[in-house]
Amino acid sequence: MDTNLLPRQGNLRNVSISTLLRVAGTLSSTVAITSTVLSESINARRHDAQEALDRHAKAVSDLSKYCQIDSYYVPSVESIVREWKDDLEETFVVLPLDGEDAKEALLREAMRRKPAKADGTGARDSAIWLCIKRRHLKGAHATHFASNNTGDFGAKKGDPSLHPDLLWELGDRAEDFHYHTSINSVIEKLCARTQVSITSASFPEDALLSIVEQVVAHQDLTDFPDFVDRSPEDFGPIESLELAEIRVRSAYSAGGVTVGFLTASFLMPLAVDVHETLGTSVSGRLGGWFELADDAAIVRFDVTLLKELARNRH
Repeated sequence: MDTNLLPRQGNLRNVSISTLLRVAGTLSSTVAITSTVLSESINARRHDAQEALDRHAKAVSDLSKYCQIDSYYVPSVESIVREWKDDLEETFVVLPLDGEDAKEALLREAMRRKPAKADGTGARDSAIWLCIKRRHLKGAHATHFASNNTGDFGAKKGDPSLHPDLLWELGDRAEDFHYHTSINSVIEKLCARTQVSITSASFPEDALLSIVEQVVAHQDLTDFPDFVDRSPEDFGPIESLELAEIRVRSAYSAGGVTVGFLTASFLMPLAVDVHETLGTSVSGRLGGWFELADDAAIVRFDVTLLKELARNRH
């Protein structure tokens, strides 16, 4: 996967990447980035985070001219970058760049040879290509390379087919090398879309309790005013969860396993001892990835997003 398909903001495991990881897992396939992509993504996160921190510092400075501002925690750019790096390395296999490929990447840039550009730039794109090509030619399985940089990797800008020069380099292994301009294209190639029906009855008790644990510990929880500075312990014991308006957004069948993404509204009744602080229940909407068993029961559910979270007094 190329850098341009990784998110610049927010969580790494967005809907597309989460789907790809699920599908690849069922097929025992590897989802990888090169060490060059790792560095590019880390540096992009550093640049964007530093700009955001600078804007934040200026806003605080301007506001302090009019009122007293209490101190609060603001993460450093290094902690933000470190967290992003750890997330990338935990999510993907990182393919190292061979020394010979690094040398050739610089030569390609000087010689204006694809995927380097005609203006004499593009060593990093060349390094990415050479790393992927080396891995493909040494392996015995198909490779799916995803990058929306069609200007350098495509036959021409906007063309979703691999450039003829790069295709020629693959020799007799060209047939099992697949170029994609989106993550969704990879998913569609690896598996088949399917239709499934999921209701509240599809969730066994252990799946519901798992969702509860994920919601109260979700990293997006503090994005909602009612739950700033709340920890999972503040919610007390929650023994039930009610789901409604369940809508399957996508479902795929791969390797005999069905995975998909759904959204639903939910209601979590709260214990009496926490009513005074949080109310009688918490409601909202969630989205997450599911895996179905043969009997159409949910065997795993990962909450990836929360919306419209609120606490109710009655």
